[in-house]
Amino acid sequence: MPQFLAGYLQRLLTPQFMGLFLALLTAILMLVFFGSALAPYLTAVILAYLLEGIIRPLERLRVPRWLAVTVVFSLFMLLVIAVLFVFLPAMIQELSRVSAEIPKVTITLKSQLHHLTEWGSRWIDSPFAENMIVGLVEKSQEWAAESISALLKGGLPGLLSMLIYLFLVPFLVFFFIKDKTGLLAAFERYLPRDRRLLNRVMHEVGIGVGGYIRGKVWEMLLLGLSSYIAFALIGFQYAFLVAVLTGLSVLIPFLGLAVVTVPVVVLGVLQWGLTWEAANPLIVYGVLQLIDGNLVAPLILGETVHVHPTTIMLAVLTFGSVWGVAGVFFAVPLAVLVKSVLEVTLASDAPQVP
Repeated sequence: MPQFLAGYLQRLLTPQFMGLFLALLTAILMLVFFGSALAPYLTAVILAYLLEGIIRPLERLRVPRWLAVTVVFSLFMLLVIAVLFVFLPAMIQELSRVSAEIPKVTITLKSQLHHLTEWGSRWIDSPFAENMIVGLVEKSQEWAAESISALLKGGLPGLLSMLIYLFLVPFLVFFFIKDKTGLLAAFERYLPRDRRLLNRVMHEVGIGVGGYIRGKVWEMLLLGLSSYIAFALIGFQYAFLVAVLTGLSVLIPFLGLAVVTVPVVVLGVLQWGLTWEAANPLIVYGVLQLIDGNLVAPLILGETVHVHPTTIMLAVLTFGSVWGVAGVFFAVPLAVLVKSVLEVTLASDAPQVP
């Protein structure tokens, strides 16, 4: 056997690595078979982790932990209330308005496309082009209407699920951040005494995954707010809806930018028709994405994610095919997790069998 393969095999046979492998395998199996049931629990863990990133700076300023937890959790609950009673109703109202006005764009497009095909009749068959384009417009209208209707009626969480999230998740978040020390101490009792490899993995994952999650949350908020201001300044009637979509687009690497371009174009045509003004939202959206991709994201994320774009796309496609939308959203953190585990366990100074 080649020497480098023997060295890797020797590292993989250490008790520490086997324990880490079994822990990761157990976590994956739990997600695969009990992911839906554990969704509120996992949501609370992620939220508690994000809130802990605000509590720690307060503790460094010598604020007692109980006071820091109380202040941060109170602000979190105010944000939840604002989302439920301000953000969500406004979002539903915007979607309902778009659904009601979609037929208007069909009439406008048919009229504009009729003139366009007449102008281009010298190069292409006018009736064929008009029928093809009108057919595409009608199909697009039908698809958009069905999608919005499904989102308003069946896409939103059911009453029971919403109640579970409203009461269970904040309850879990509070106790996760309040009893953090005791919970971690209780969890460590079930871990082996020699935890050097596990500690290194958790350190790398904390830097990579934790930095990515916190950075993406701030990027999403900044991009969403700046998008709303920019779209409102140009008089875009759907500024709120498109700003929400623009903010959420950062959670899906590369694909989010392209997907949100479609509603930006469609809603611009819906408001202004096939005019030069309809391109204003697209121009604003492009400028915002350029600023975000070249200035905001690098400043916020820094060097927390060392994953090549092609690897990110592979992760999005892989985890998306396994876990659907959730896999797409968590593709990059999962890719960073896998990369961190591989780098630490296969490092030249990893623990070896004596």
